[in-house]
Amino acid sequence: MSLEQAVEAIEALIDEGELEEASAKVEAGIAQFGEKAALLVLKADLALDSEDYEACIEVADAAIAKLEAGGDEPDAEQLAHALACKGYALFYSDQIHEARQTFNASVAADGGSWTAILGRASVHDYLNYITAAMTDLERAIEMDDEDGQPYAIRGMIHLRFGRLEDAEKDLRVALDADADDEESRLNLARIQALKDDSAGARETLEHLINEGEDAEYVAPGALLRSQLALGLGSAEAAAQDAQRAIDLYPELPWGYLALAAARITGGQAGDAISTLKEVEDLVGNPLDFPDIFALRAAAYDQLGKEDKAKEEQDKAEGAARLPEFVYGPNLNPSQNVPLNPNKPIDIRGIMRQIFGDPDSAPAGYEDAIRKVIAQIPQYIEQHQNVGRIEVELPPIPGREKGPGNLVIQLNRNQQPAN
Repeated sequence: MSLEQAVEAIEALIDEGELEEASAKVEAGIAQFGEKAALLVLKADLALDSEDYEACIEVADAAIAKLEAGGDEPDAEQLAHALACKGYALFYSDQIHEARQTFNASVAADGGSWTAILGRASVHDYLNYITAAMTDLERAIEMDDEDGQPYAIRGMIHLRFGRLEDAEKDLRVALDADADDEESRLNLARIQALKDDSAGARETLEHLINEGEDAEYVAPGALLRSQLALGLGSAEAAAQDAQRAIDLYPELPWGYLALAAARITGGQAGDAISTLKEVEDLVGNPLDFPDIFALRAAAYDQLGKEDKAKEEQDKAEGAARLPEFVYGPNLNPSQNVPLNPNKPIDIRGIMRQIFGDPDSAPAGYEDAIRKVIAQIPQYIEQHQNVGRIEVELPPIPGREKGPGNLVIQLNRNQQPAN
């Protein structure tokens, strides 16, 4: 077998997904023919597929060196492929600017490298160079309009900027090309749900929930379908999907919160309260998850315990957090809707933004923020015509730079709860 035949056989194995056999053939080829550039490029490709990014960069560099040392005109396609492999490995290793430079070199080596153009689009998207990303994506689509990846990336860009019709179109094309694109499937279902297309969303989610492999997408997909089931009054179906999320992420509160909601809808308020106790034990500080209080208030109200319901509702601060997990940060329909109109500001959320973990804040800092926030109603009362205020947050002990200001947009049409 010649080197060319060996390379063709390995490429066929890669196309068929037989990566272990392909890797063995690469090593056998190197043993027979030596470290030829064509074999090193394939070895780098396989290292990238196995997420061994350090090895991919090392082997790609060896291939690039051999190709560039081979004469004035190295094989442009092989050089572009090696550079593209290295570019992806750098990107996935969070070496973003190095990845961009490498993708630029790959495109320069072979302007027809679809892989490099798509990789550069991903880097531009990550860096928020949106015009450059869209230009690369359109070029990738012109080169191959049957591959779903550029449509998926472009769809996500449209989604982030609120262009939901364009996002839906691109995500549908992405799924037509690859039904197993779990991220695109989840986001398409989210858009459908927000458009009140419950039947369409549930149909889109079915493949994800039944066949999906990545919990990052399957869990929110299951909880989205759980919420859609609640909208149809199907408490049992909602509970089953909530349990699916619990099975995937038993250490996170989201599935339990959805299960509590399903039990309330099903008239099982006592069971809902027990589930919410599990959530409290799980999260440490329930103030970080105001959904707990709102759901427990609903459960107590169902049991006819109005005083307890009011007591729980009064504990809630800011907006519910479950919808962000279900819909994602870009589509969250509840991000500016407080659970308790009397406490619209999420103080623990402010602390998360400042410290990452609110419990890592200096002792007394949360109380200091609460004192500042407590003065806001009096300020608003004294300034009836103000529609927007800025509140200076307390200085952080041990830090020279302050945390900045809290900007509050006032909705004067909203009435406080009694």
